[in-house]
Amino acid sequence: MFDLNNIKIIKNDEEHGRRNYSFVGIQRSRQDDEQLEFWLPLGFKDFDEGDFDQVKGFFFKMYRTFKTYLQKKQEELNEEDITIDRDGIIENENGFSFINENKEQSVFYGKLNSIEKIIAGYDELRISALEKKQVRSHEIDYSKLHRYLHQAIYLEDDVIYLDEMNIAKNVIVKSSPPILQLFCFIYAEIKAELEEVETITIKAIELADQFKEEHLQPDSKLFGEKTFAETVDILRAKLDEIDIETTYKDEDYWHFYEAIEAFLYGERHEDNDGIYWGFSSFYDVWEDMCQTYAINETKYRGRVIYADVDGTLIANELYKDFLNPFDLRINNLQVVRKLKPDLVLEPIAKSISNIFSSKQIIKYQKRAHSIVFLDYPNLRNSYPKIFYAYERYVQIEENYLQPGRKYFFMYENDFRQFLKVANEELEDLYSEAPYQIIDYKYMRISDYETYSPFYIDEKGENKVKEDIHKQLVYEWTVQQNWSAKTQSEFWIPFFSSDPSVLEQVEVINNPYFNKSQIKVVKINFKTLQEFYLKQSLA
Repeated sequence: MFDLNNIKIIKNDEEHGRRNYSFVGIQRSRQDDEQLEFWLPLGFKDFDEGDFDQVKGFFFKMYRTFKTYLQKKQEELNEEDITIDRDGIIENENGFSFINENKEQSVFYGKLNSIEKIIAGYDELRISALEKKQVRSHEIDYSKLHRYLHQAIYLEDDVIYLDEMNIAKNVIVKSSPPILQLFCFIYAEIKAELEEVETITIKAIELADQFKEEHLQPDSKLFGEKTFAETVDILRAKLDEIDIETTYKDEDYWHFYEAIEAFLYGERHEDNDGIYWGFSSFYDVWEDMCQTYAINETKYRGRVIYADVDGTLIANELYKDFLNPFDLRINNLQVVRKLKPDLVLEPIAKSISNIFSSKQIIKYQKRAHSIVFLDYPNLRNSYPKIFYAYERYVQIEENYLQPGRKYFFMYENDFRQFLKVANEELEDLYSEAPYQIIDYKYMRISDYETYSPFYIDEKGENKVKEDIHKQLVYEWTVQQNWSAKTQSEFWIPFFSSDPSVLEQVEVINNPYFNKSQIKVVKINFKTLQEFYLKQSLA
């Protein structure tokens, strides 16, 4: 297991260069094979690498982030009934490869076996089996004495002498073997750092406490800044001692031994680029974090019109009857080209969700909708057309279970007419407010500061130019089809230790880029990451 005290932190965007642009994780230094480097995401110049607790906390959060992403991808494949060995995800001894639609490896996730094996290794059945183990007792088993008579020297008075014999008793002892105590101590320490204490079983806690009480100091921590090296040395010595003194070693014993050995002695798998652990193409993880936040967080979810979810452009229920501006037909051909912006938001002032919320219900075997206004007393003055349309289409019914209370709802057809009136009034009132069209970009600020439309890289590409062109096409389709104003944004990562800080608009000093009128918005990685991990537990 590597020592977080001795890992070099790579946090400046320019250090990433082109080769490691999208890599986030731990790998060996190309200058010094003995030096491990922890490569942070782009935008982390304000990350305090001198704060051990912050480095340790971020490492374990990144471990959880990668596992969350991997789990989501596997669930998507299972839902779509895609075979693991053909499309999507391929697992091998080195890690997981994510395969794109062209059957090309687009993302590589290297596994960290030192932690993976401990977490996967906790097995209640194996623990129970090992607790009832067979050991050798120094007490002689006289019932087997007859097996050695042919080696005996016969003396006077019917006395026999045996020079050497191996007839100690094998007995069953129900206890907690040291190998289990050692394993559970490491397991509990890892779970605590992953903020998964509630998932540790009582049995594991008991075994971990037994080990700590017998072999460690009260303040010993496996991942402590000052106690790591000393604790690991003690654990290694204890593992060697256990291996020497344990006579009966079955499959269950080796299961726990190998997991501990992998953790303590740093078993690792590296790919051809020396990746120790991490993602080679982190942009896909960043995009998933952004989309998870946008479609689930209160600030945005009520305004989402379109969102690219798993490669499919999903439309808000309220907009399904509207013309989709991102379905393009060229020259009246039957083939429809589907554009997929990451996110399209209603204007803040124009959002229906800022006025009322609706919920689909069933009334008398017919589909209907209940409506709740956020400020009904002022509805007549603020939105008179919406008020009178509501009065016209709403159905009122006595609640017989709660006398004095009433049901307010609209049947499906009436609800659609009501929505039409509501959208028309909002369109009239707030025609100047723009729709936000957002694309998630795993890019550096310097990529936009130094952008030139005339630049071509060694692959014959200009990524920023392509991104701008694609974004302007998104805007054009909305402007033409909805006769509406638009505003484009690129969301890029940055780090702030304050999770309440979500976004900062970056001023780009580049006339070539500013000609596009696209905003570059820095989104706090810490805020999105904490939300992402909470969503995975929901």
